[in-house]
Amino acid sequence: MELRRQDYARYSPVFWRPAQGVVGLHERYLRRQISSGVNVALRTRHGFIICQPRESEGFVDDFTVEPPGTWDVDGAALLLAAAQRLAAVRGVSAMRVVTAHADQAKVAMLSSLSLSLAEQWWVRELRPAGQPAAPGRVSGPGFSGILGPAPLVYDPGGPVFQADRATEQGDLDAIERTAAACGAVLAIVPAEPGTACADALRRKGWSATSDWYLGWPVPAR
Repeated sequence: MELRRQDYARYSPVFWRPAQGVVGLHERYLRRQISSGVNVALRTRHGFIICQPRESEGFVDDFTVEPPGTWDVDGAALLLAAAQRLAAVRGVSAMRVVTAHADQAKVAMLSSLSLSLAEQWWVRELRPAGQPAAPGRVSGPGFSGILGPAPLVYDPGGPVFQADRATEQGDLDAIERTAAACGAVLAIVPAEPGTACADALRRKGWSATSDWYLGWPVPAR
């Protein structure tokens, strides 16, 4: 996972900037995930996957292989096996897998197993215009979201604003101004591909950083 974080930092240096000295902390987190009795955790010689059942979906975040050239073999085998186990034990009918937008080998594997791009996280780096505000909800014209710290394994340099509602008419400039005024160093807006919101984010120069793939994995023919 540490190797993957170093790779992802090259894709988006602020969004995925690794925090220092957290390998032991993350190891303890992964041990809890593996031993939870609820999740499905599998490994091969080249990688591993942890799937969390969330109602009818299996959510996959901690999923990596090394070297990247093994995604189409070990990565595919891990995802297919995890899906089968979740379906048998938990009744899961879809898998939701997150990946870096620029992780081409992983994206190609997900597409080859018939998963489709369902959502993207668009990111804008900000110059804070004020002292960091207390974590909590922030809202404005056509948007609302949460201001708070990044996950412990990352260190973007300050708070992050993540929108959980951004209408097609939402003012992206207002999101940037409001988040910066709250001391945020990053703003994140999720959007479905092909929507007016996604088109507006692209025109405004935001970067598609995370891709979320959804579906039921089917072996490539």
